[in-house]
Amino acid sequence: MKFEARLARLEAIAQQLESGELELSRALELFEEGVEQLRAAAEELNKAETRVQQLAERANGTFEVIEPPPRE
Repeated sequence: MKFEARLARLEAIAQQLESGELELSRALELFEEGVEQLRAAAEELNKAETRVQQLAERANGTFEVIEPPPRE
C-alpha cells in the first residue's frame, strides 16, 4: 500500500472511531489497524527521508549529502 493510501485509510479509521457509533469490538479492531497503518507509514517516511539525506543533486550535476529539514 502506498503512503498516500495509508494516510487516507488512517483518516477513514479516525472518522469511524470519532463517530462514537461503533461497538467496542469493532472500535478495537479499527484502532489496531490504525496503529499498524501508522507504523507502516512512519517506516515508509523514514526510508524516504534517508534517501533524501543520502542524495541531493546540485545544479552542476554532482551529488552531495544533505540533511533533511527538522520535523516539527
